[in-house]
Amino acid sequence: MESKFNINRISNLFKYELVLLQQPLLLSVVGFALFIIAICALSSTLEPRGVVSNQTLGTIYGLAIGLGGPIISSFSFHRIATKGGALNYLSLPASREEKFFVTFLSTAFFYPVTVTLVFLVVELGAKLVWSLFGGSITLFTVNDMISAEGLLGFTMSYLFVHSFYFLGSSLFRRYAFLKTTVIGFGLFVGFWVVGVIVFLLFFSNGQFENMDYSLQLDEETLQGTIKYVFQVGVSFTILALWILSFLKFKRAEV
Repeated sequence: MESKFNINRISNLFKYELVLLQQPLLLSVVGFALFIIAICALSSTLEPRGVVSNQTLGTIYGLAIGLGGPIISSFSFHRIATKGGALNYLSLPASREEKFFVTFLSTAFFYPVTVTLVFLVVELGAKLVWSLFGGSITLFTVNDMISAEGLLGFTMSYLFVHSFYFLGSSLFRRYAFLKTTVIGFGLFVGFWVVGVIVFLLFFSNGQFENMDYSLQLDEETLQGTIKYVFQVGVSFTILALWILSFLKFKRAEV
């Protein structure tokens, strides 16, 4: 059982997680819905009165995915870090692979899908309520969610952030979100500095004055081979971070 997957055990693990998280999940959904409605109400009081744009709703969705995802991922292995929680978790009738798989799937897949569905339902309900009072809401649709990067880019962006904070959760017993964020910021600054130095050394031809540096990569720059190499590199990075997370989780169970 230690190294095999069993559908029944995995199903029981999901049921166990849902029982533990039933009340927090319900409160989170209600709180998220109230937050969306409150922001819509605030936005509708501005000019033009009674109108809520899809940009306002898009900002809310972006915060839920872009900020909520890392926070949730940072709590992936929180229970294992506590004495009582670790004992209860180790006593569950399932292999470490199954436990890891359930935790992984919950944060990498079910969280963004659930947030998206709840968001779409709530904004539709808010639109119906607003229309009764003569107001108007331009819905933020699924096409709006993925239009900027495309479905592949949207998915890879979330999974990259997830894998990074997922690994941070397995490495740090306390303050995983804060510590992982600080490390991520440090890595970003470090890569940025190295990139600038490499550019100056190899691509500026010694001309450092009156140069317009742009570090933004648009779609035209990432076409063809460069875009493909970039996507492959990100995919391998995501996979490597997930594997490191499992190895750390595996050692924590021993």
